[in-house]
Amino acid sequence: MAISDKPVDRRTAMPPNTDIGELFVRRFNVVSIYVVILLLLAAAIIWSGIKTAEGVQQYHQDYKTLQDMKKQERKLQVEHQRLLIEQQTFSATPQIASRAVAELGMFSPTLKDKLIIQPGAAVKLTLAPDEADGEGAAANETDFFEADADLAEAGQ
Repeated sequence: MAISDKPVDRRTAMPPNTDIGELFVRRFNVVSIYVVILLLLAAAIIWSGIKTAEGVQQYHQDYKTLQDMKKQERKLQVEHQRLLIEQQTFSATPQIASRAVAELGMFSPTLKDKLIIQPGAAVKLTLAPDEADGEGAAANETDFFEADADLAEAGQ
């Protein structure tokens, strides 16, 4: 075995502090394993950085969307409150009517209290009982006028 300079027993030929990279270089005679590992680590770091940047960008977009939705929620709450107030206002109409009758003595007019004016019909004007004062009441009770004449004047 003197011809090839390779020892027969590999365990005895290698010193105990031999680096693994040197073993691969001797054995495979290719690029050092360290270079491959460093290239893989560099690729992993770059990939990780890109994914982190994408995640941060997605976070910012989601946060902006959340803020827009919160603004829309506030607007909708204001609109809801306005509609609730409006609903309470319309539901208070029967209460107003009952208080008007009870406290103010108001009433809905009956048919004899209503006056319907038709074109061409003669209408008799009368004063209400509390407005009648002697001779003015007597004179007004007999005054007649033609509704068509008043309508013609109003149209001019």
